[in-house]
Amino acid sequence: MTDAARLERRYRRLLAFYPAAFRREHEEEMLVVLMACARNGRRRPGLADCADLIRNAIWMRLRPWAQRPAPSVFWAVGLMILGAVLELAAVVSVVATQDSLRAAIVRHFPHFTVGHVHQVVYAHVVAVEIGAPIAAAVCLLMAWANGRGYGWARGLVLGFFALTSISLLSAFAQHAETYAPVDLIVGCALWLVGLVTVVLILSPRSEQHYDHRTPGPRAHKNRTAAPWPGHEHVWPADTGSASWN
Repeated sequence: MTDAARLERRYRRLLAFYPAAFRREHEEEMLVVLMACARNGRRRPGLADCADLIRNAIWMRLRPWAQRPAPSVFWAVGLMILGAVLELAAVVSVVATQDSLRAAIVRHFPHFTVGHVHQVVYAHVVAVEIGAPIAAAVCLLMAWANGRGYGWARGLVLGFFALTSISLLSAFAQHAETYAPVDLIVGCALWLVGLVTVVLILSPRSEQHYDHRTPGPRAHKNRTAAPWPGHEHVWPADTGSASWN
């Protein structure tokens, strides 16, 4: 296999992140630009091209509307993406503060045995390590569905906010502020993001964005096939890389 063939195959793998309808219309054009701008003898895409292609692909999947929605929905979708980032930040904070968590539990609950302390720490860490990535995926799903205007997506946001509220109340009931203050701060931030999101999507200005009927195949295709407005591809002159911004 030649270097050009290897490079083309790897570019196609990156383009697979884009919606299928968009790829059918633009994949070959994008591939021509990328191959034309690659240096001779190159076997794999550069980091800048990889990051640019994946970023735009994710943006297209999370923001598939053909026209800009109401500002309330636009900001609500942005907060849902922020919620996903905070969920992942919770994992990082828990992993980074395991030792201080163990010390705080021993300090505030001296009657706990070593086994009991280990059990509490393990349960807390595992719950966050498993639950937070799932919650982040749900946040991205909510952003995608609300961006498309599905009526059921608002119900999903309300249910997720209810679970977040219950989780936060449970943390306060277990006195998490005494042994896991960082995790509690992240939890409060998530709750506030969720509250503002609920207010935004339930505002009267957001009502027109949501279609309470199940979209047909034609409507679905129209929503996903169009490239996002104002983001045309650029033919770079001297940079040696291609981007769609």
